[in-house]
Amino acid sequence: MKKHLISPLLLAFFIQGCGSSSSDTPEKPQETIEYTFSLTAQLTNDCGVANAFTDVELLLQDETWQTLSTHKADENGEISFVTESEFINYTLVAKDQQGSEAEGLNVVSFYQANSATPSYYQAQFDQGLDNASCECVTKDVQISHRTFAEQISVTSSTNFSDWTVIDNKNTLFEGIKVCRRLEGTWPLNSFSISGTDINQKSIAVARFTDDYESYNTGTLLLAADEVPDDASLVMPHQNFNTNQIIGSSIHFPTFVDKEDDSLLVFTTHSYISEAYYQSQASITFDERDSVVRSSVVKTMHQIISTDAQTSFAVKANDQRPSIDDIGIGEIKSDGSYDYSDVVGFPMAVISYTFLSFDPITKLLMPAKWTFYGQEKGILAISGPLTGYEKIIDINTRKEAIDVRLVKSVVADNYSDYIKYYQGDSTTDMSNDFVKNINEVLLNINY
Repeated sequence: MKKHLISPLLLAFFIQGCGSSSSDTPEKPQETIEYTFSLTAQLTNDCGVANAFTDVELLLQDETWQTLSTHKADENGEISFVTESEFINYTLVAKDQQGSEAEGLNVVSFYQANSATPSYYQAQFDQGLDNASCECVTKDVQISHRTFAEQISVTSSTNFSDWTVIDNKNTLFEGIKVCRRLEGTWPLNSFSISGTDINQKSIAVARFTDDYESYNTGTLLLAADEVPDDASLVMPHQNFNTNQIIGSSIHFPTFVDKEDDSLLVFTTHSYISEAYYQSQASITFDERDSVVRSSVVKTMHQIISTDAQTSFAVKANDQRPSIDDIGIGEIKSDGSYDYSDVVGFPMAVISYTFLSFDPITKLLMPAKWTFYGQEKGILAISGPLTGYEKIIDINTRKEAIDVRLVKSVVADNYSDYIKYYQGDSTTDMSNDFVKNINEVLLNINY
């Protein structure tokens, strides 16, 4: 009898064929990841107390800016929802009112915002400010100082209405207003005077104070006890503006001409260890003005540093950016845009100011729409602003267009940019994101 032999390879094939198929084994369901998006809207009063702002709602939108759902702020000014998308498109629509202007709308859109990043909205609504928690004083401040041949300019970290030379040893700041929280501490403010001595040499003096309780009535009398150092500048340099930031206040703002080889800098005051030097240089390339409209193209560079000379090394790009300020060819009528020809700027911030009308009262209504997105894409205004279609759409008459292209030295990709702008760090000048930043700016007014 003949034996039939089966090769090991064929045997393995048969065994595999007779075994259970992988398709017979139930697949393990993928775990759904959920993200809780949260946004806090607040209105800050004159003494820095943040209160809940409720006149804002959020439109959650898809890739084409169609509304998926609408979410209103609760009594705490908070909006929260759960999503399975790590990155979302959303638009905030908030009541807005400044000074003597009529009530209007402020609209802000974010493309591919991180849904797990806590978001914030800082409202501007002067009619709704609650200053009951504030104590404010308004008075004149007289600074006595060294002898000037001429006092040329003054600065202060707080608002004042005017200034007057009393004599060559006294200068008056008129109508300063300072506020604090009830039973809180008064803010730290600076007052500086610049001018020349009898030899026509530039001189300056300054004084810090946070004491307003010792002077309940009359003029506040202070003696200037700060004198600056004469800091040499590396030549050549551009025109630039510089100041010190202490806490959240700006001190000693100064314009530096490109011909200046030195600068008076207050470096020995008691708060210098807390100070950042902020310097900005800009170059204007095209400035057009006609009966129909005006436009301007600029580049800007900002450096913020604890070291003065590092900050003074600002240099705006002196090459005109590839940007169309005449036909605005980068923005199409369908809402698509493309600023990728300006290489190396991951973030585009595009703002429209509208001439719109309240559909009920038929009165003029101020409205602004700001969009944060990549260097190319589709503007949120291309989709309907659900609930507000009769006030703003892509065809509404525009009074102004502003385009900012942003490049931060510390940010590598777009997600870093959108996370910064949706967060609460945009007023923090010590944040690494803004310590070395370049911008291309286009402004058009109709």
